[in-house]
Amino acid sequence: MTDMKNRDQGAVRANLPRRAALKRFAAIACAPALGGVAGASFAAAPATSGTLRVSTYGGDFLEAYKQHFFPVFTQQTGIKVEAVEQPEGPQFMLQLAQANQAGTVPFDICMAVGPQMIRGRAKNLWRQFSANALPAVTGLDPHYLGHGASGIDGVGAMGWYFTLAFNPTEIASLPDTWSVLWSRRPNTWGLQSGGQSPLFEIASALYFGGTQILSTRPGIDRVMAKIAELKGNVKLWWQDEGTMQTALQNGEVAGGAFVHDVAISLGKAGFPIRSLFPREGGVQGVNYWCQPSASKKLDEAAAFLNFSCSPTAQEIVARHVHGAPVIERSRLKLTDAEFNLVSSDRKPIFIATEARVANGQYMAQAFNQMLMG
Repeated sequence: MTDMKNRDQGAVRANLPRRAALKRFAAIACAPALGGVAGASFAAAPATSGTLRVSTYGGDFLEAYKQHFFPVFTQQTGIKVEAVEQPEGPQFMLQLAQANQAGTVPFDICMAVGPQMIRGRAKNLWRQFSANALPAVTGLDPHYLGHGASGIDGVGAMGWYFTLAFNPTEIASLPDTWSVLWSRRPNTWGLQSGGQSPLFEIASALYFGGTQILSTRPGIDRVMAKIAELKGNVKLWWQDEGTMQTALQNGEVAGGAFVHDVAISLGKAGFPIRSLFPREGGVQGVNYWCQPSASKKLDEAAAFLNFSCSPTAQEIVARHVHGAPVIERSRLKLTDAEFNLVSSDRKPIFIATEARVANGQYMAQAFNQMLMG
């Protein structure tokens, strides 16, 4: 039994690099604008005829796409996929901008989080498609589409969530609202600190009518004052996802806002952890498919983007990539268990991507000042 549990714990830990790669939105949001980097380059290989080079994050995430997603796309379209592992962090975007300007991009489609999509748009990095070229995106929630000046430059690949994760042996009554974080519970929670914290979205949605308040510095200050009320309830302010995972596993904290599918994995590994979507909704981020403008594979890329919005593709995302679907549940042939494992019918609180791009450094500074105050 001990050996089995150790293997399960190892599997959970091995999952973290993939999750961390998906959600470095804050580091990217706070990074400098795109520009040249001395010596930065990709080992670009030319695309062969009848293929599409698609870049995603590495590890288990890439393997899931290679084994389950890309083969079905090829079956339906006849277009072969060359999978490319995508580097992490802001350096990726800097190098991609330089390669795109030189006309030597190493892939035809890549995955970008919201701030990357916005920063790339400002530098004309992404190709923009007409609505006629992408009929499958009709009906997508606007949060799952990126729009440039002359067309669509980002199509939702998948969503991911922060939810309320907790130890049911420590929290007797099931919490169904984010406001439980503000109830008097001294030294109980583990919450993410810094400019990347989902507490900005949570506090904005609960107490200020929505995340639009984060578009100005005075608004951020008001939200930050509300977050400061949590200080007595917080036992652990964390920045690294692995730190919170360890605290949950060791019983150091009773719960907090955490990444939904990692919490689910911990529960499956035998730890007393549950992950619930509060009635106000989980905090959702989105990964987008984008095409560098220097790529010549226009028709193939359009076919890929259309396929990615199909029920077949989104069912694969839910079952094998463990991402939240970006199309309506009624169009999916997922069981309740399959859907509820990765998503919720409740409307999400979307990460305030534009506010984070514009004000990310100020948000980080305000959070640090609050902690030191």
